[in-house]
Amino acid sequence: MGKKKNKAEAKSSVKKPAEGHADPPDAPLKAGGAESGQTAEGAYRAAAVVFFTRTDGGAVAKVLVAVEERKVKASFLGLEDKGKIEERLVVFPMGRKEKKDKNDPVETAKREYIEETLDYGSLARYLDFADFDGGGDIEATRLAPGSRVPMTWSGADNMALYFSPAGLTVLFCEVPAEEADEPGHEPPAKKQRQEETAAELLSKPKPSPSYHVGKVGHLHSVWLDAESLRTVALSKDKAPKLSLEGQDCRFFPTSASVLRLPEARKWLGVTPAS
Repeated sequence: MGKKKNKAEAKSSVKKPAEGHADPPDAPLKAGGAESGQTAEGAYRAAAVVFFTRTDGGAVAKVLVAVEERKVKASFLGLEDKGKIEERLVVFPMGRKEKKDKNDPVETAKREYIEETLDYGSLARYLDFADFDGGGDIEATRLAPGSRVPMTWSGADNMALYFSPAGLTVLFCEVPAEEADEPGHEPPAKKQRQEETAAELLSKPKPSPSYHVGKVGHLHSVWLDAESLRTVALSKDKAPKLSLEGQDCRFFPTSASVLRLPEARKWLGVTPAS
């Protein structure tokens, strides 16, 4: 496990992510990007987190996604139906920044993940010391000094992207492979912590108009093999279909667009689009 960073170091490690251009986002995340010269912290309007694991060789192995029943316009999903339809959508936990986040996308992503998933797997803690510089040699950082034995997790093989059409900063945060060993199963201790987190969020006082807690615990978290996301990245559909836990779902257009950015395709091991 990599050296734990203090709060200040964790915040300062998020540099301005690369900008991308893809399909327009859903209505709650209106189009728009950073003004010239702004940093990512000042430009972003929302943040998302994508937890993932790697193989010993460094390739992306599993990615945590969430499923949500949502009523959306059929046209937003690229369908010919009229009006709104109910769909099971695969999303990355995300939400708008608030004043209490102090323009720190790590704080926004962490808060939204805890609120929306009840801190599934207790993974939010990895955001406290993850390094999002996005530089360095992945293969090299995964080797202990003087050893050829791969490290299971270093806390350094992460990435931050900026999806300008949505003003969205996306944090790709690696976690140890064992976190995805039992997909869909939460040990009793973790389940209890989730319930306590939900109760704390719901009972927390609202000291100012800037304080807001939206839906709590409404996302169903699932670990997906990276190959499923590669299929989404290569698809031409606005909201690609995939089967998840035996049920048909559609990938949320904004999340699918993020996976099609050149940096995300490279992260998945997909040849960047020309």
